[in-house]
Amino acid sequence: MAEVKKYYWLKLKKDFFKRHDIRIIEDMPNGKDYILFYLKLLVESISHEGRLRFSDTIPYNEQMLSTITNTNIDIVRAAMKVFCQLQLVEILDDETIYMTEVKNMIGCETEWAEKKRLYRQKQLLLVDSKRTDKGQCLDVVRQEKEIEKEKDIDIDNKESSNKPIRFVPPSLEEVQAYCKERNNNVDPEQFINFYEAKGWMVGKNKMKDWKAAVRTWERRDKEEKQQINSKASNKFNTFPQRQYTSTHISELERKLINKGL
Repeated sequence: MAEVKKYYWLKLKKDFFKRHDIRIIEDMPNGKDYILFYLKLLVESISHEGRLRFSDTIPYNEQMLSTITNTNIDIVRAAMKVFCQLQLVEILDDETIYMTEVKNMIGCETEWAEKKRLYRQKQLLLVDSKRTDKGQCLDVVRQEKEIEKEKDIDIDNKESSNKPIRFVPPSLEEVQAYCKERNNNVDPEQFINFYEAKGWMVGKNKMKDWKAAVRTWERRDKEEKQQINSKASNKFNTFPQRQYTSTHISELERKLINKGL
């Protein structure tokens, strides 16, 4: 049976460097080197649940720790003393080095668990992608609906503009106001009564513009007055006139001469 692979990682909380013990170490001379060495020891120990030992029979000594962590031997000696004092490191009876905090900082999963985790992440990405695509499709549909609505509105406006304007008979007050505006002598009441009796028809067609009809009455009224004035000026010329020839004129001249005029 194949060996089950396990993967380990070190989990540091975001306030790791704000911990009192870490701040105390960092503030010491070479403190940053101590912290780096401590992190290296944690990483080395996570696959052994916090225990550091070269083999079952050989524990790590300071020189070996210096070699595997690439740390100066003096830093290793000083740091190990500090770690033990602050209880970050414990030396067991068999000289095994035990990292006391590692149990709270280890992450672990098998190879199969990793594959399942990656598969779930992939599926979630696919679902999110489909949701995004669906959302984009919905946006496109909404935009198309809005465009269709705008087209319908344009069509309605065009149809309404092409439709003939429905005639609305004027009120007496409207005719009076228009006649006053034009300063004519059209009788508004007579105008209303006349066309109401005809069903607001002009000949065989429905009236379209009552103001045009008022102007027509106004023009006819002026023409009638002109005809009346013309007849009045010619009332003494209603008798037939005698036509005089040159012979008549000569005869009149002779009579006038004989009378001594």
